[in-house]
Amino acid sequence: MRGSNAIQWRMIRDALAAKADVYDLRGITDTLASDDPHVGLIQFKVGTGGEAVEYAGEWDLPVNRLLYKAFTIYLGRR
Repeated sequence: MRGSNAIQWRMIRDALAAKADVYDLRGITDTLASDDPHVGLIQFKVGTGGEAVEYAGEWDLPVNRLLYKAFTIYLGRR
């Protein structure tokens, strides 16, 4: 068993105990190919009985543009 799966299952159980209506497993890739490097993650999400829902997406809203630019450059160099 993968440790990350155990953590997700714990969070799902906590969400159920808190009577949450939705638990968001976040995004998946646009393919279910067996050679996809994220196939294990996709299998986990599909195995939970989840539903794929397409949303508009996510964007950053930089509060400090200079700091955001520096952070973006830093991430590009990692």
